Amino acid sequence: LPDPVVRNMDDANCAYTSFRSVLEAELGPPVGVKVGFTSQDVRDRFGVEEPISGALFGPMLLPNGSRLSLRGSRMPHFEADLVVTVGDPAIMRATTREEVAAALRDVRPFIELPDIAFSRGTVPTAPIMAAYGGAPWRGVLGEGVKVAELSDPVANLAALTVDLKADGTSVAQGTGDMLLGHPLDVVLWLVGQGSYDLPAGTMISLGSLSPLTEAAPGVEVSADYVIDGKPMRVATRLTE
Repeated sequence: LPDPVVRNMDDANCAYTSFRSVLEAELGPPVGVKVGFTSQDVRDRFGVEEPISGALFGPMLLPNGSRLSLRGSRMPHFEADLVVTVGDPAIMRATTREEVAAALRDVRPFIELPDIAFSRGTVPTAPIMAAYGGAPWRGVLGEGVKVAELSDPVANLAALTVDLKADGTSVAQGTGDMLLGHPLDVVLWLVGQGSYDLPAGTMISLGSLSPLTEAAPGVEVSADYVIDGKPMRVATRLTE
């Protein structure tokens, strides 16, 4: 990806509008939204106070257990993420965590593989990352848990845990409260931005629950989650 020559977030938003139109022409209409910079550590590293967002497209998302080829990527990494699916478009009027939870269909385990594929010499900055919508590339979705089956969705999502593994060895652990302090606050932020319509079926990637780990062919990546005592799992085999 070339340096988009953006110096601030206003420039980045204009650049992303053009980049998104290119993606839509190639990949079809978006099926979801990726929210990035939701962890405090990442915001501190990039010197920003708010998250960024970008569209997710169907061809980027693979089902649980897929073999994922790294062909075409330049600097692929993997991380544990979390996806929620919109069940009711009334989510666009939500102002509390409880209202968000009531408008969600399910929560799903998600391994994201961003590709930090910038041209040589380009140092990723917050505006550059925003100009590319957070640089999504591929992701693997597991089967989730219906929000209606959780005993206390607001508390359960905050207490969610995940163990990210490479070839069966743990590489990172995370908890739901790493995401803007609460996963549902990510959705509230997104709704407040007003940049995306969120009809039923829209998937929202809430951000990273682990540091980025370099992806390499031959590695089996898996992530084991627990929410309200219910396990969720997602896995993929990386190939050349």
